[in-house]
Amino acid sequence: MQTLTTTPQHSWPAHAAAPNTHKSVWSLMQRHLRTFAGLSVCDLPCGAGLFSQRLAEAGMQVTSVDIEAVEPFRADPARRILANANERLPFDDGQFDVMVSIEGIEHLENPTYFLRECSRVVKPGGWIFLSTPNVDSLRSRRYAFVYGHHKFFHPKADGSKDSGHLLPVDMAFVRHAVGKIGLEVVDVGVNEIRGRTLVKEWLRPILTRKLPDFLKGEIPFYGDVIIYAMRKPA
Repeated sequence: MQTLTTTPQHSWPAHAAAPNTHKSVWSLMQRHLRTFAGLSVCDLPCGAGLFSQRLAEAGMQVTSVDIEAVEPFRADPARRILANANERLPFDDGQFDVMVSIEGIEHLENPTYFLRECSRVVKPGGWIFLSTPNVDSLRSRRYAFVYGHHKFFHPKADGSKDSGHLLPVDMAFVRHAVGKIGLEVVDVGVNEIRGRTLVKEWLRPILTRKLPDFLKGEIPFYGDVIIYAMRKPA
């Protein structure tokens, strides 16, 4: 558990994720959860609490978690916990029905450990909804070719990267890691499919011909953010 620290007011936007990410995560949750009312959910990192607020308004019992106390906070501050997601999460095994992590895993030192912790704190049969920058997209791969690094991972003079990002998390890594952990990737989406043209669609099968099947579709070829719906076996 972290000592309470407060981010200066108005220094953190209410929707800190890429455009349309909250809406797309919510759509995946609506697709796979039979009901929202009464479900216990951990929202980590919660940031300014905008998505936590949406979950609470749907009737879920929300625990909001972040390493900093961002102000102003849109959700219930009494249900906010400060914790370092690089370490063991301060929750019991199987405490939550659902885990939501929007734009968090790329900030962490050990993404596999975090996925294990997400699996640990979710009940058997529970769900994990996780988003991260889509480094497999054509846009990000083109960015890496031109600039030498993926989009959203621009290096700074002190060695840090954009927005405190540490590690690009690609789709092959996620598939392999969740398989080792025992989770199942049930569904995958992106924040939005835009920039699609006839030329890109003509190039898509050519550029992806040597990739495994799960990397050949529109997703993850398009979209700045990729979103995974994962389930823990019952």
